[in-house]
Amino acid sequence: MSKKLSWLSIVAGVLSILAGFYLMANPALSLLSFAILFALIFMVNGISDIIKYFSADEKSGWDLFNGVMTVLLAIWLFSGTFFEKVTFIPFIFAFWALFTGVSKTIMSFEVKKVDKKLGSTLLWTGILGIISGIIMMGHPLMTGVIVTYTVAFVFIYQGIAAIVLYFKSKKA
Repeated sequence: MSKKLSWLSIVAGVLSILAGFYLMANPALSLLSFAILFALIFMVNGISDIIKYFSADEKSGWDLFNGVMTVLLAIWLFSGTFFEKVTFIPFIFAFWALFTGVSKTIMSFEVKKVDKKLGSTLLWTGILGIISGIIMMGHPLMTGVIVTYTVAFVFIYQGIAAIVLYFKSKKA
């Protein structure tokens, strides 16, 4: 980075730290932002699935069903109340952890045939994912707080790292 623009690292670092503390002070607004982002992603994915269904040579009703349901979920997220949006996000993370755990567990049996150690590691991470997903479903408020604080801590860490790198590059 040129010396003329190196001050941008300090600005980015400070803004990142401020964003982290803001997220920690306003976790519900952070979850609302996630909900809007997920709604946009769901809408694009759902429309994409519907278009793929109508343009495919071999049509599967499940593809169309998945696309329509994903678009409906996106519409619900866009039109939902603040409370609905904020409480929905923890369940997305819970289902993601549960699904990932199940898929790793299933995958571990195939991998064990080739590499026993790696298969065992996948099995245990899969089981932990399943347990985590179940716990998150049972405690959505805790999940929301943990997700928000994790993102906040990443912002703070990145901000500190940017500032430290700025001063280290000044010495060099």
